[in-house]
Amino acid sequence: MSTNTQKLRVLCARTDHDLLILVQRELDRGFALVDAATTRNSALFAQAEKAYQTANVLLPRISGLTEDDRQRIEAKVVELRSRMDRVPVHANVRPYPTSVAS
Repeated sequence: MSTNTQKLRVLCARTDHDLLILVQRELDRGFALVDAATTRNSALFAQAEKAYQTANVLLPRISGLTEDDRQRIEAKVVELRSRMDRVPVHANVRPYPTSVAS
C-alpha cells in the first residue's frame, strides 16, 4: 500500500470521526431546543428543526460507521423527529379574568 493511500485512509477516518461528533452534537442540541420550545412557531423550534436537518444531511456522508453505530444514531434522529412532532402548533392560552381594584 502506498503512503498516499495510507494518508487518504487516515484522513477519511478522521473526517468520519469528526462528522460523527458533529451529528451527535446537532442531535443533542436539537433535543435541548425542542424541549425548551413552547410552540412550533418559536425561534427555539426553528433552531431545533435546523439541527435535525443538519444531522439528516450529514449522517449519510459518514462512510465508516458500523451498523450498530448507524442504527443508534438513526434511532436518535427518529426520537428527535417524534419529539418535534409533539410540540403544539399554538400555545394554549387561557384568558384570565381581570379584576379592578376599587
